[in-house]
Amino acid sequence: MRKYHLSETATVLVVLVVVLLSFGSVATAAGYWWARDARDQPAVTPTLPSVWPTKNGQAVRSVPIPTGEMVAALPPDTAGHVLCQSLSREQWEALLGGETLREVENGGCHVVTDTLDVRLYLDGTPANLQDPEQVDVAGHSGELEALAPEVNARMNVRLVDDAATEQIKPFLRLDISRSVERPGPGVDDLAGSVAKAVVQATMTPGPDLPKRTSGQAIPAQTMAPAPDHGIVDAPWPMISWQLCTALTKQLHATARPRFDGTCTARGVTVAYTDDASPRVFPQTLAGRPASISDDAVAVKLTDDSAQTVTFTGGSSLKELAESMLPSLLGR
Repeated sequence: MRKYHLSETATVLVVLVVVLLSFGSVATAAGYWWARDARDQPAVTPTLPSVWPTKNGQAVRSVPIPTGEMVAALPPDTAGHVLCQSLSREQWEALLGGETLREVENGGCHVVTDTLDVRLYLDGTPANLQDPEQVDVAGHSGELEALAPEVNARMNVRLVDDAATEQIKPFLRLDISRSVERPGPGVDDLAGSVAKAVVQATMTPGPDLPKRTSGQAIPAQTMAPAPDHGIVDAPWPMISWQLCTALTKQLHATARPRFDGTCTARGVTVAYTDDASPRVFPQTLAGRPASISDDAVAVKLTDDSAQTVTFTGGSSLKELAESMLPSLLGR
């Protein structure tokens, strides 16, 4: 009986060993074929987006680039276009190391390559960075956060000393991320290079922001219309100065500019806005869509934005608007 028991046990052990060896062979073979299949799969090549602009983006339009401190006083609908066009396509591609696409999204500039995503905004407050490094950006104080230097970096740059208001955005905010690692500078270095180039391009020697009273009044200044642009896509104070220059010429009266794109003379007020709220312009004035009534005349300045100039107060507003529009459009 004892011999029979040992023989049976030995047989069972042999069977178990064979089964285990079989499983090991199958696992080894499966691992080999899996590894081989993985090696045979082609690597995914990063590409630029196939749809551009994106769903919430706008194509970049031609805008004048401000000088001095005026970049901090751009209307919301203009700021992103200025930031995107502060550098040429060739300059963007030299900085970012590849073909680029640009769009304006949520009032800021959005630039991409096949591996990089860059976003720039003007804002009244800086981004809340974690343990940032203090840096100099073309003579302006900045903060750099690079928690993952190969993946993402954020920056704040203080452009002007003026306090933030509805019209003044003292801070440039920048966010850059990389989806695929490649040889070259880290995103923290790229962020610094982009910020420096944009600040240098938009803050070339020029005027400071004018002093303002509590009522937003600013000193008067004669200003010729910007060729081909006029008040379109100009900083707030320059809009006001152009409005007052044209209004003074038409009414032969002292005009009073305000920082917010408004001018008043002899009871007539001319005001600029880029408010995107829906508005109907059923008529035409000087070749532009207009809304004309006895007490107000509103004219849509461009086809691809909500920029509008409105005339109120006084009489003969239609004739006044028609005579001023060529100057306001830079014709």
